[in-house]
Amino acid sequence: MGATQVMPSHLNDQVLAESTQQQRRAVLTHHDATGWRLIKASFADEAGPRQQVALRLPPTTEPGDVSRLLPGAALGVTFRLGHKKCLFATVIESSESRADGVILFVRRPEQLQQLQRRAYERVAPPPGSVIAVRFWREEPGSEGGAASQASRNVRHGQLEDISAGGMRIKAADPQKMELEKTYRCIFTTGPGKPAFVLEALLRHRETIDHGRASLGFQFVGLETTTEGRKVLDRLARLVNHFHRSRQGRRRPNDRRQERTAE
Repeated sequence: MGATQVMPSHLNDQVLAESTQQQRRAVLTHHDATGWRLIKASFADEAGPRQQVALRLPPTTEPGDVSRLLPGAALGVTFRLGHKKCLFATVIESSESRADGVILFVRRPEQLQQLQRRAYERVAPPPGSVIAVRFWREEPGSEGGAASQASRNVRHGQLEDISAGGMRIKAADPQKMELEKTYRCIFTTGPGKPAFVLEALLRHRETIDHGRASLGFQFVGLETTTEGRKVLDRLARLVNHFHRSRQGRRRPNDRRQERTAE
């Protein structure tokens, strides 16, 4: 069984209805030619066609972000549900400006996926393991393939900790790295293991000792595509494996899942 689970279809309507009634907070992930952005929102109790879901953007939303959310644009939506995090991909169908913010009417998702929130708790790699990470600035509109690394300013670092939501990397102090910009990150957990290829926003940069810095990245876009959700599932498995390794508990079934994750 995967670390991410598809919610039974008979519960979809119930969860979406409760989210609307409670106006649960949500985070929208959007991508266009200028790059990735994360936008805060909430479910809105607005009358509309049954095949739509309403989301409210608060008045504090940056005008530039609002102007890019056009009909037809793809969105990833995440929200909390108890001890789990739910996510779905959708498309904007229309929008309306109101005094209390902009209302987005999005296509009702055919399925919701859920992930234990424990997967979003940061954990360091097992003691004694060193995981190298390569990363570089992902220019808007670029292809971003691994073959293009030679033409980029590829940096190298070491994984400090990771969760399904992001990671920290220790690297030579990169003075020119820009916060809130998208970087492509690649790492593998061992020889012969498939690489993780992730897009991430640089959220913070903290100078530490001996000319090094700790860089905090937030993964973006995984919930918006089928392939991205598969990567998210692998990430969650890897995080669970790290937790178990550090706690010294491994069961036979866990080892089978670890082989899939790594």
